[in-house]
Formats: sequence, C-alpha cells, structure tokens
Amino acid sequence: MRVFAASACFLVLLLSPNAKPADGGDALATYKAADFERALPLLQVAVAADPQNEALNAAWLSSLVYQGQVDAAAETATADKAKFPDSPVVTAARGEFAYYMGDTSKAEALFRQAIKLKEQTPRAYLGLYRLYEAASMYRTARQLILRAHAIDPDDALITRTWMSFIPPEQQRELFGPFAESHPWLFKNVQLNRATTAKISEHVQRRQIFELEDSTKEVTLSLIPIYNARRQVVALGLPFKMNSGRTLTLVLDTGASGILVSRSAVDKAELSHLGAAQTTGIGDGGAQRAFVAVADTCDIGTLHYKTCLVRAAEGALRLTGGEDGLIGTNVFSDYLVKIDFRKQQLHLAPQPPREPNPLGYDSKGPGDGWTRVFRYGHLLFVPTNLNGKTSGLFLIDTGAVMSNVDSTFARLSTKIHDNSVMRVYGVSGDVKNVFRADKAIITFAGYKQKNIGLTSFDLNNSAEHHDVRIDGILGFSVLNMFRLTLDYRNGLVKFEYTRK
Repeated sequence: MRVFAASACFLVLLLSPNAKPADGGDALATYKAADFERALPLLQVAVAADPQNEALNAAWLSSLVYQGQVDAAAETATADKAKFPDSPVVTAARGEFAYYMGDTSKAEALFRQAIKLKEQTPRAYLGLYRLYEAASMYRTARQLILRAHAIDPDDALITRTWMSFIPPEQQRELFGPFAESHPWLFKNVQLNRATTAKISEHVQRRQIFELEDSTKEVTLSLIPIYNARRQVVALGLPFKMNSGRTLTLVLDTGASGILVSRSAVDKAELSHLGAAQTTGIGDGGAQRAFVAVADTCDIGTLHYKTCLVRAAEGALRLTGGEDGLIGTNVFSDYLVKIDFRKQQLHLAPQPPREPNPLGYDSKGPGDGWTRVFRYGHLLFVPTNLNGKTSGLFLIDTGAVMSNVDSTFARLSTKIHDNSVMRVYGVSGDVKNVFRADKAIITFAGYKQKNIGLTSFDLNNSAEHHDVRIDGILGFSVLNMFRLTLDYRNGLVKFEYTRK
C-alpha cells in the first residue's frame, strides 16, 4: 500500500500553527487552519483591500460556506463567476458551495473544471473526495485525498481527512499535536473518546451486535403504527433486551443504531457507560443521552449478543407512544428490503468479498437502482424541485410526512407561514413552519406533485455539516414503494406498488 509520508511542510504546520504564508497574511493563514469563524472578518478586510486577489476571494467564499451563511455565499458565488471565470481556486470554491447546497452534479462539474484550469488545485480534489466517498466510491476517494494532501499538506481540512488513510502508528504520532493546534475542528472528540473507552472496557473483545446464528436470509414481520386517526404512519419492530419486556421500535432509515427511553434501559438494569447525544427534527438542538450495552437482544426473530443502545435522558416524543427507534443501518451487512404493503422487512446477506486495504468502489447502479449519497447512517437521493433546483433529500421512514427545507424551497417557489401545522421530533418543537406554494419533486425517475408541502429549517444545527439537507422523503411518500437499501454500494431501489 502506498502512503504519502508527512512532509516537512506539514510538520512545520503542527509545530508552528501561527506560521503565515508569504502571500495572504493572517487572513489566508487562518483560513488554511480551518478556523473559519476567525477567518471571515480577516478575509473581509483583505478582500476589500485587494479585490482582484483570486486566493483571497476563493477563501472568502469558502469561509462563508463553512459558516453556513447561505445568502451571502450565493451572492458571492454569482459575483465570482462573472469576476473570475478562469480562476481554478475560485471555481473550486464555487464547487464547495454547490456541494454544500446539495447540487452534486454541478459541484462535480466545477471541481473538474478547476482541475482542468490548473491540475494542482487541492480543494478541487478535496471536493471530489467528498463526492466519491459519499457515493461509496471508496477506493477512488482515497486516491483523491492522497492527491490533495500531496499538493497542499498545510490545508487543515485536507490534513484532517488524510489522517484517516495513514498507518495507525503514524496517526497516533501526528493526531495529538494536530488536534491541539486546531481545537475548533475537534469540539466533541474528548466526549466521544471517553465514551468509546468506557464501551471498550465494558465489552472487552466481544463483537458488538454479534448474531447468535450465522447470517442468513430472513423475513421479519413489521408492526403497523397508527396516528390518532387510525392511519398507518410508520412501521416498527419488536425488540427485547436481556429477555425483558417487548418494546416497539420505529423502523427508521433516518436513525442510527438503537435509541430507547431511559426508563427502558433502567428496567433492563443496564449500566450507564458514557455520555452521548441524539439529534433529529426540532429546534431544541442536540439532546442529552447515554449509552448502555445489553448482553443479549432480540430484534424480531434475530438474536444478538452484546447490543449497544443509546438512551434519551428526556422524553421520547414519537408518533404513537412507541418505545424508541431502530435505524436500518443496524442491518447494513444485508440487502434491506422494506415492503410497506405487506408490512415485512426482508434481509438478504451480502456476498462475501476479500479484504482490500485500498478500499472498494461501488459496483454502480444496475437496472432499477439509484445511486444515493451516504453520510454516516443517512442516505440521500438526488432530487429536483419544480424542475428548477437540484438537491439532496433524506430517505426517512421515521418521518411521518415529507418536508422541504425552507431555504431550498425559496429557490423555486413561494412559502407562507403555516401556524396551524405543528411539527415536532426528537429535538423538540419546530417554531417556524411554512407551506410551500408549489412542490413538484422528482427523484429516481419518479415525479410527485405536492400541494402545500410543509417547509421549515432542516439545517438549524449549531454544528457544521459539509452538505445541507434539502428535503425529506417521509413515510407518506415512501410507503408507495417497495424500498431496497444496499448500504455496501450506496444504492437504493424504488419499486412503485400503488398502481
């Protein structure tokens, strides 16, 4: 395996975080350190003093993106397109904005245009890495980030990602000094590390979610979950911890792992192992949680050993009083087929493959399959709104209704206050709810017209994410299909069943 060694320039960055490049001064140095909050005011002054400087203008646009200032970034990107049509660094920054807004096709075109203008444009390779990584093209993504780091080892965003691909001993040597000199990039590292250490100490060498029987093809019956009007708004699975009482967990493609109430964990007499957080729809932000491990658990007819769960400290506000959520990523070793009409979950084992230290590229979409972009446990499908704007919509069987982000909606339609509609989720109530005048959504070859689609801010997290949620395909849309998820290759098959 070929690994790029840390260059002398990178070591200087670690040892001397205040070092300044010859061109750009404090503004560019702070930007390259990925301290975008401090970089923005410095860049604003620098761009005003030197408005024709391509590097400063690119850094300004990029910093607006990483600070989530959508309106200012949109205005700047439009101006930069006219002002710097042939600048590779500005073109790459425009690609970062397109990617942040979920327009993956435009982002890829801009990143490739930047490289065509100048082959050694590191942020273009970083942008392509993110696209390919999210598209499950892991081998190609690895090559792209190694290329980006070889060109510019002083870029903190590139270096942080590059560290995932170097040998563990080199990682241990470099990570500490890097994290210490760039604390703004690692706000939750200590919390996560402490919790991970407690989990490791508790489970020893046991495998998390180890199947008691060999992995085999199985079909599980799903439990219909009703709202107050006796409409089916979700499907659930029966779940037991340590042979205790049976809980009902919502089958949720938008959730990760298993989330239950604190009372469920306490009744099962599980130890609290460490702090965690849980987030979802709502304006309350991240909610406090903790992790626990059950010696055994049953999910339908499947029996597991060493089951990791998260427990919410506060009340879980779910549609029909369910006991928690189970993310479909729990079954990511399988092909996961959800048949909403038959109310069944069919799991088929993925074929084995030889270990490859360089990673695998997705086999690509075959007939009837759609490529999705995967960010952790979340699966996003490219979606067009009103034939005008392209973005990424989350596949979320745990959301009762489909929704569109209010910022994204404004790009192609008008939205109005909707004080009648009440929206809430794991993170509490949503205060500002709107109704979109017109919402024709097109995804995976299907088109649906929505009158009065609910709209609100889907991106109100204080933590930056590289890409925005432009909308949610909820249960009300997804239950018209038979849905097959291929986590390994980043593919989804939508089979329409309501004819």
